[in-house]
Formats: sequence, C-alpha cells, structure tokens
Amino acid sequence: MRILFANTAPIVKYGIGPALAELGHEVRYVFLDQEPSLEPFINEFNPDIVFNDGGTGRMPKLFPLLEQRGIPHVYWAIEDPVSFDFLSLPFAQKSALVFTPCWESLADYRRHGISAHLLMFACNPSYHRTGTPDSRFNHDIVFSGNNYSYHPARQKGIATVLQPLIDHGYDLQVYGNEWWLDPNQSYTIPPSYYGGYMANEDLPAVCATARIILGLHSVDTSRTMMSMRTFEILGCQGFYLTQWTPAIEEMFINHHHLVWSKSPEETLDLVNYYLQHPQLRQRIARQGQAEVYRKHTYQQRVREIMLYLQSLAKPSVHVQPQVPPPSPAPVQVQVSHPVAVQPSPVPPAPPASYPAVPPPSSPPPPPLRGAVRYSRKPVRIKLY
Repeated sequence: MRILFANTAPIVKYGIGPALAELGHEVRYVFLDQEPSLEPFINEFNPDIVFNDGGTGRMPKLFPLLEQRGIPHVYWAIEDPVSFDFLSLPFAQKSALVFTPCWESLADYRRHGISAHLLMFACNPSYHRTGTPDSRFNHDIVFSGNNYSYHPARQKGIATVLQPLIDHGYDLQVYGNEWWLDPNQSYTIPPSYYGGYMANEDLPAVCATARIILGLHSVDTSRTMMSMRTFEILGCQGFYLTQWTPAIEEMFINHHHLVWSKSPEETLDLVNYYLQHPQLRQRIARQGQAEVYRKHTYQQRVREIMLYLQSLAKPSVHVQPQVPPPSPAPVQVQVSHPVAVQPSPVPPAPPASYPAVPPPSSPPPPPLRGAVRYSRKPVRIKLY
C-alpha cells in the first residue's frame, strides 16, 4: 500500500510512519502546512490513501482534491477531545477512516453517525531508545514541551509539578517554544529557567542526562488520552515524574514504571527523595522502558489497525488470458515418431480480496487495568 502522510511531525516521521514502512508499505511525507497544494505530490506518488493528523489550514488543500481523485482520507484525531468540535469533526465527516487516541471520544463520533476506532500514542523503539549523555542537558530536572497553558488541565499540571520547583530554586531547565517567555501568555517562566528550543532528535540524550524528566498533560479526564511524551520518554529510558491523570494510572504503576504527583507538596517530596536515590531512579526508568516496549509501540499499534487500512486499498485488476477457440479436427498425418501434445495451461484464479472491515459496533472498552498492571498492591516508599 502507498501511504502519503500530510505532515512531517515527529509523531509521524519517527513514529507511525516508520512502523508502517516496516510492514512493507511504501510511505512518503509532505509538510502540507508549507505547501500551496497537495496535487504535485499525488501526481508523483499516486498514493492509495492520504493519512492526516489534523492541521487547521489543511482542509482546503485536501478537499475537494482527494474526492475528485477518489483517494481515501484517513484522519487521526490527535487533538481529541479538546479540539473535537472545530477540528476533528469537520475532518472526520470527510474521512473514509477515523482514529482517535481518546476512548471517550468514540461516543462523540458515534452521535454524529461516524464509526471511529481507538489508536493511542506509542513509542518507536528504533528511535525512542536509550541515548548517550550530553553535557548540554546536565540538569537535575528537565521539561521538554511547548507552553500550552491555555488548557485547564495543563494549568493544573504546571501548578502541581513545575511551578513548585521554580519557586524553590531547583536546577531546572524548560525546553520549548518562546511562549514560555511571552508576556501575552497566561503563564511564563523566569528567563533563567528557559533552555530554548530543543530538537526532537535530542530526546534520547536528554533522558540519558537529566535526573528527572517532568510530564504535563492537556487532558486529565480520559482513560487513554495522555501526552505522547509519556511513551516517548519512557521509551528513551527517562525517569518520568508527571502530573497524575486517569490515563497515567490506567496504563502504568506508580513508583514502578514512573512516578506521579497530585499536589505541589508531593512533587517536592518526590523530587527530594529520588534525587537522593539514583539507583532506584534507574531501576524505575528501565522498568518503564520495558513496559512501553512490551505493550505500547507503534509497531503494535499499526498491526491493530491494518485491517481497516487494507479495506481502503485499490483492488488489483486481474486480466484473464484469452483462451483461443477449439481448433478443427486435426488432419491425419503420417509421422515417423509420435508427437505428445501438452494441454493448455489453466489460468490461475485471481487472489481473494482483502477481508471485509468488521461492521460498526459499540466501541471496545478501554484497556483493562488488569491487562496493564503487574499487581493491584500499592507500592509505598518512604519520602523522608
């Protein structure tokens, strides 16, 4: 299958795209936001599907072009549920397939007559791997991400895990866009804590160098939707201290795969404790990496959705060879040696078509707690 992605973001270029390529599909990427039209890329690549993860300015570049060309549009609504109404729903209504990382959003799509499917974030072990320490990131605590403080859940996370550490003067650096210093934003940090832009390719080195990697989330009401950084940092064997969300607790074990905090006071206690216990940090980081490699890779995710993608592939055209009409009765000819006549070969039957996509049904339940936990016993540590 020929798959054209309408974005080159790391989640595509280093995540789901390579996983599809590993299965033998031909994959191409275009950063449609910076292109005037998708048409030249369609003419050159002739894709079976166009895979898109959103983008507010992409709609007029995709439609009606894809409809005119008869190319299915596959939409991965990675901004659900916060952007459902103004971004996800308009794209979904024009899509042949819809995926979302938010289990709760499946019901929202169903109310609009759209059958969506769960596709959570993950990591790619060939990219999100244990890195080499880099002195540029030699800090006790690092946060890597942009300043999306307009999300209420993000504001809560900042107040829980980031601001307390700034208030108490910890060795902390924040990497991301310049919104962290923009006075027009609802939240800013002192310039001394801002490390500037960090290339995504540096994430393995950051996780190998900084003692603690912080996590913030824009959604704290879902059992499956969380920051994609969770899987990526764990894949890079980073020690991850994050704000608590239902999804974090659903997928991981506290003090075993990662550590979560529910209050500023708890954040300070956890940081003080784990900075003094490097071997325990390293053990938790290794266990977190093993967990995402075992259950949350893009290779696993794409295998779960291949049946749906294959249903959109253009069927191959099989031309039956023309069988000549029967020859007239042969003329009896005297020959010195008999001639053996081979029967005409029977043309092979065309291969069976792809299996049909299962009919729409109620959304599957979110991952069961028992399926992602080692045990239900609480893990206790002494923080003083």
